[in-house]
Amino acid sequence: MTAGRLESVGLRNGALAEKKARVHRMRDRARSLFERGAGGVAVAACLSEQTDALVVDLFAELLAEQPERIREGLARETAIVAVGGTGRGELAPYSDVDLLFLHSNRGLVREFQGIVNLAVQSYWDAGLKLGHAVRTVADSVSLAKGDPQIATTLIEARGLWGSEALVQDLQRQFRRKVVDGRRKAFLLDCLQARYPDGADTGPPAQELEPDVKNSLGGLRDLHFIRWIGFALFDARDIDSLRMKGALTFDEARRLREAWEFLTRVRIDLHFAAGKAQDRLTRDEQLRITDSLGIQPTPTQRAVEVFMQQYFRHTSQVAQLSRRFATLHRPQSLVKQAREFLVGHRAERILRVGPQEIDVPPRHFSKICGDLERMLRLYRAAALYGVRPSPRVAEAIMAAVPRLDGTVSETSAKLFMEILRSTAPLGPILRSLYDTGLLDVLIPDITHVRHLMQFNQYHHYTVDEHTLRAVETCTRFENGTGPIAAAYANIRNKELLHLALILHDLGKGFGRPHAEVGREIAQRIAQRLCLPAAQGEIVIQLVARHLEMAHLAFRRDITDPETLVPFAHSVGTPDVLQMLYVLTAADVSAVGPSAWTEWKAELLTELFDHAMVILSGKHYGIHEQERLKTVARQVMSAAVPADAGDVEAQQQREAIERRLATFPSYYLTSTTPEAIAADLETIRTLGGEDISIRASYTPDTQTVEYRVVTANPSVTAGCFHKLAGALTARRLEILAADIATTSDGIVVDAFRVHDRDYQSEPPPERIAAVTSSLRDVLLGRTTVESLFLRNRRFGLDSTRKPVSDLPLRVLIDTESSENRTIIDVFAHDRPGLLFTISRTLFELGLSVDLAKIATHFDQVVDVFYVVENDGRKVLDPERVREVQRRLCCTLEEFEREGFRAFVA
Repeated sequence: MTAGRLESVGLRNGALAEKKARVHRMRDRARSLFERGAGGVAVAACLSEQTDALVVDLFAELLAEQPERIREGLARETAIVAVGGTGRGELAPYSDVDLLFLHSNRGLVREFQGIVNLAVQSYWDAGLKLGHAVRTVADSVSLAKGDPQIATTLIEARGLWGSEALVQDLQRQFRRKVVDGRRKAFLLDCLQARYPDGADTGPPAQELEPDVKNSLGGLRDLHFIRWIGFALFDARDIDSLRMKGALTFDEARRLREAWEFLTRVRIDLHFAAGKAQDRLTRDEQLRITDSLGIQPTPTQRAVEVFMQQYFRHTSQVAQLSRRFATLHRPQSLVKQAREFLVGHRAERILRVGPQEIDVPPRHFSKICGDLERMLRLYRAAALYGVRPSPRVAEAIMAAVPRLDGTVSETSAKLFMEILRSTAPLGPILRSLYDTGLLDVLIPDITHVRHLMQFNQYHHYTVDEHTLRAVETCTRFENGTGPIAAAYANIRNKELLHLALILHDLGKGFGRPHAEVGREIAQRIAQRLCLPAAQGEIVIQLVARHLEMAHLAFRRDITDPETLVPFAHSVGTPDVLQMLYVLTAADVSAVGPSAWTEWKAELLTELFDHAMVILSGKHYGIHEQERLKTVARQVMSAAVPADAGDVEAQQQREAIERRLATFPSYYLTSTTPEAIAADLETIRTLGGEDISIRASYTPDTQTVEYRVVTANPSVTAGCFHKLAGALTARRLEILAADIATTSDGIVVDAFRVHDRDYQSEPPPERIAAVTSSLRDVLLGRTTVESLFLRNRRFGLDSTRKPVSDLPLRVLIDTESSENRTIIDVFAHDRPGLLFTISRTLFELGLSVDLAKIATHFDQVVDVFYVVENDGRKVLDPERVREVQRRLCCTLEEFEREGFRAFVA
């Protein structure tokens, strides 16, 4: 390479380094402002101003290399236009820079395109992430008519360089042809741009790891309000909307505060990640909380205080965004005609349509004068299965602060009548909540607004979970199965619905929330003038709303010592049905995957057992009848239809003898078909054999690995070895059922989720897992070596838990006559079950039954254990030894992860 070419390359490299350095300096200045406490909007404006200058300067450098004729021509015929977030002057440190390179389609198009190509490369080389297009005014306007995303970015069009006349022509034609000339279509475009899935109420709920830009009430909802304001009021900012009467002074203030808060959080996320990052993960929530110096309260963690502030802002934005969406959504002529033809009047001033109930504005004072009149409107809405129209809801919201807070007997009766409804109740209750009327009726609601539970299991804030629980419950009306049947049989559904509203209001007080909930329920029952008997039912449902889940998911529900006291304390079949349905709705509303078929089966089995006891039958007699029924079903599945009488009788007797060796829990929790398959396996099993069967369930996308063996050298420690091998193979253990016959045959079943496959694992994967299980049991390999071989494939045993709730080990020597119950509360990490079960084995304890469940704040693994000689663990010193050892092991596991036990 010649000296001249080397010099040229050096100059280019130097110029590139300078461009990158300028972007770094730009971000460093913004970071310095941010760290000195400047507002988020101010930092965004600083970034935007510097980015504008950089865009223009780099373009000007390229333009300077052109002849003067071309420079002057391009300045007359082309322009660089900032659009979208760049046009708003709202840039986070690593936001995309959105540019429209505009030309007039005259003689210098080729030259302009060439310079734009070089400029785009220059921007990327400098470290800007560009979103750009090269178009004429006509092209831009035409595309905006057909693409809502393009249309909304052009609202913010702002010239950076070039022909002001061309930019003004774009703005003028966009306004005339895209907005004013097709206003209804444009408003629908704005709705489509904000809600591409077609819903105009936004994302379904506050997400506990929200996207600051796109989640409910995020920055995109603020943009949406600006879009509507631009179309209807020619106002591009919040203050202009207030001056045009579209927002009240208080609404404008709240939106400005939210804008500042969310912008600052977004900028913080970008700086921390060193890249575009809009997701406020739990780790980031902790970091930002710490950086802001937020202090905990006596009842809330610091991060929960921060996130309650976050959700307060986003809820207010979401509410105003929904209002803009509903108030300004254009109606088609067909819809208007339908509402006119189908609608009818009610109670003289109400207009009932197919979807909402409306009132002429001149009659607002009649429906908003007091609590009773507002509730009469809601009762009518519930009766007709519609919700109040947006303008009526807004009028009620404005009137609520003027109410004196008292609830008359008539108002209480009206509210209970509303709660008696089923299908309409979910939307009605949300409207009562949004308007603030629910806080008047139940003041304790205010405490849980936007209240967050900082853990990895809850998907929603407490208020959203509560509303979803009621919605889930009322959907049982159209369902099938035992839960739906129980819901249909409940006479006073309003008591169940009220209990669901109240069940979690005791959270956030630093005490067990069911205990606080009992006190709240007592107070609300009096406030709503409930008869004493009905008040007691609501109080009992709230106070005991965790009990059925606790028993079903964490206890042996075939044990009379568990069942009989529970059933007798519930008292009546009607209350049992309510508690059953409430539990199902509550667990379902925790999150999308909280309710499973397995949990439904366990809860229903507990309900059935308790209902038998409440019917007056002696449980022991019922259980004997139940076991006889199981035996008949197993025989029907196991004895061939073509077997002769003598052969069939011999097989039935053999089956009876074998069934007598199994624990009752196995017989009542295993399907007759599975029992028959196990019996056939045992019949053909040699003394040293190990049978491993795998079956995939498409509905749950899980695999059950079922291990049957009578090999005495294998059965000792079998459970923890199997748990370890499955974990080492990167399988998530969802459930484990253990059964050991009186003559030493082990039947262990593990239901697992294979995260490596989105559907059924291929045969080779099943074979590999089966081989690992067999090898570990036979001593050909160890769990430790399996883990070391597989950890490079993604087994993350060192992942730190998000929640800082304490580890707990509870030992119950009272609830079961023959076994000691150990509850282990810990954070879910790979290897947890193996670590616990191996420790129990090393302590000389035999696991008779294991239940794995996701508690509402942690994972809880429950073990029914006995000493190796079959005795129950009763000695206080022995109990303390077990508890100490488990706690120490779990603390080490918490610090080091699975690797501490396989090193």
